Amino acid sequence: MPSVLVVGFNVRPLARSAKKAGYRVLAVDFWGDLDLSDWADAYISVLDQQPQHRPERPVVPTTEALVTGVQQLIEEEGSVEYILTSGGFDDHPDAWHHLNQLGNLLGNSTQTLIRARDRQLTLEMAQQAGAATPKSSEVTTAKQLLTATNLFDLPILVKPKYGSGGFHTRVLRTEKEITQYVQRHHFTATAPLLVQELIIGTDASVSILGSGKSSLALSINEQLIGLPELGKGKTKAYCGNIIPLDTSSETTHQLAKVSEEISSKLELMGSNGFDYVVATDGTPYFMEINPRIQATIEAIELVSNINLVSLHIDACQGRLPPSAPKPKGFCARVIVYSKSTCRVPDLRNIPGVVDIPIPGSIAERGDPICTVNHIGETREQALNGAREIVKTIYNHLRPIISKK
Repeated sequence: MPSVLVVGFNVRPLARSAKKAGYRVLAVDFWGDLDLSDWADAYISVLDQQPQHRPERPVVPTTEALVTGVQQLIEEEGSVEYILTSGGFDDHPDAWHHLNQLGNLLGNSTQTLIRARDRQLTLEMAQQAGAATPKSSEVTTAKQLLTATNLFDLPILVKPKYGSGGFHTRVLRTEKEITQYVQRHHFTATAPLLVQELIIGTDASVSILGSGKSSLALSINEQLIGLPELGKGKTKAYCGNIIPLDTSSETTHQLAKVSEEISSKLELMGSNGFDYVVATDGTPYFMEINPRIQATIEAIELVSNINLVSLHIDACQGRLPPSAPKPKGFCARVIVYSKSTCRVPDLRNIPGVVDIPIPGSIAERGDPICTVNHIGETREQALNGAREIVKTIYNHLRPIISKK
């Protein structure tokens, strides 16, 4: 049985797909959840989960810790046929290059990664392909931010230029909120911010398969961003997906067309993700590219009867499927975040729950606890079913009261 090594911030869904594709799976991820061992033959995690403790965060950057884990696992288990990545490396081309030195990193080259994350280049490509793009300005000082905010109507979006997941993305709605942000934020030249007009609409993504010269939009997805019910109403944090996006055929066609055109121009390889906001008038606004396998992988597989690891490998070898699969129903994928410091119970007996932490471990406010997958015949059935499971999880959490 050939071996693959999967690495990323949350790699369990990718490990699941690789195992179902028939590979011996080695995995390196950040969290080290219980059910990673269901799909990985051997794994290393950055965090060491233990009962009665919140895992200590690494003193080195996450990407560095992940690359070190890959090197260690290859030394222990031997070479692998492929290395596959999920989130965590988009803005770290040096780490991407290092992974490619450790094995056959299957996907985009380091240079293609850099081009795909070049904001100005991809915005221009999106405009040429017929998509709208939000007005934005890059800033590194408080003065520049205040100047930039005068260019757009309130509310505005402020986010790091480098990073993913939306955890440090803020919506500023008033002059007071802008002043407070400026007072609290530590500005540095090495960590530029993007000030961007806020597009009101539905967050969406497109999962693309690329063979270098050709591309296929495999799935059009709704993104769940900044859900107040999950304690993320003040940020634009990523909270999950609903697969597929429930929208008009015209919007679906436009999202697919723009993504395929940009992908082919960039010569993207394998599975890649394109982020959009579909404005209330139906206009797609292009946001960015995630040039690797996306967090949507499991939800897409659950409703489409495909294996994305197999498709990713085929695409990197020049083979694309003749058409996109037709989803059977909808899958809601919801990330559950802790609303306060709490002790996490054993979640293994709750249907639909994955990315399961060690029972008795401690989560602080804002920490991700687990993921919920729920399938329904309609979008509403899928999302409402997931919400009921989320309520059950919150009811099982045990808040820890401070003794101060």
